[in-house]
Amino acid sequence: MTGVRQFHALAAGLDALGDMWSVLVVRELLVAPATEDELLAGVPGLDRELLAARLESLCANGVVEPGREYRLTRLGRGLREPLLALAGWGRAQHR
Repeated sequence: MTGVRQFHALAAGLDALGDMWSVLVVRELLVAPATEDELLAGVPGLDRELLAARLESLCANGVVEPGREYRLTRLGRGLREPLLALAGWGRAQHR
């Protein structure tokens, strides 16, 4: 039963983030609150329409707080360590 709960917890976490673009937006917001223009500049390849969709989803999932500048909620700030670990793992794969 523990394996099933762990799977569901992982699935819920992945569902809340959505995709690579959402993770990259969160990465930018871990550095500092940012406007849409600042987020677009910080995430090459992300267009305004896709950013708007990702921000809407992240806000709906309680990860990002909307405003003139978007900022992470307490829940969103809790992603710092997991995302740093994922980035470290990614770096190790490209050595």
